[in-house]
Amino acid sequence: MPPNEGKEADFSLENFIKHWESQNSNFQKLNSKLKTDFSKYGKSQKFLKMLFYRSQKYLLGTYSQFSGIDDLMQEGRFDCVSGSLLLSVFLESYGFEFDVIETSYHVFVRVVLDGDYVILESTDNYEGFIYKPADVAAYLAEFEEVKPSRDTFYLEPTHQLVSEILNPVVFKVIEVRELKGLEYFNKAIFHNNKGEIDLAYNYINQAESYYGSKRIKTMKNLIQSQLVLAQAGQ
Repeated sequence: MPPNEGKEADFSLENFIKHWESQNSNFQKLNSKLKTDFSKYGKSQKFLKMLFYRSQKYLLGTYSQFSGIDDLMQEGRFDCVSGSLLLSVFLESYGFEFDVIETSYHVFVRVVLDGDYVILESTDNYEGFIYKPADVAAYLAEFEEVKPSRDTFYLEPTHQLVSEILNPVVFKVIEVRELKGLEYFNKAIFHNNKGEIDLAYNYINQAESYYGSKRIKTMKNLIQSQLVLAQAGQ
């Protein structure tokens, strides 16, 4: 089904937590455990570690491309966007200083703690909590030094249309809200690749409402062109 345009526009930290508290028992458990953890450890590396591994235990089940927050909450399927969104909601709730990093083919969270970085790599449930300075530097260097090719994007650009959009190298800090834009961007690409142009267009409009990045706007124009051709019967 197309996204609910009126409801989704209300996305916020408070709405997210309130909604999933009432809808998902594992989210309730995670939220309750984290409240206890924060009362014990405060803004510390220990709490970050608990956040990361408790999220893996209760909600982040199986990595699956194009999986949004609904998939994560209902079935435990997630990708780097939805996984990073979940972690970011709690980081923001507890007042941590952090960045959501968007790259050409991946998203991860970088927390600032006592002048150092801690990386939360949601897609690696064993080694995704990265806190040693040398390991953090090595992780970041992978994105700064390697220029992605057309075959390395997590969005699986099987069409020339998609690979052209993702060709520029991206490494930038984005807002938590803009993660919702990337979630819908992924869905638009997924449905576009399946030839479901109407649905792809609905999702790319939602993406743009949260995050008006160049590649989202470009994707919208390209889907729009396909839609016009499809409606003309060409």
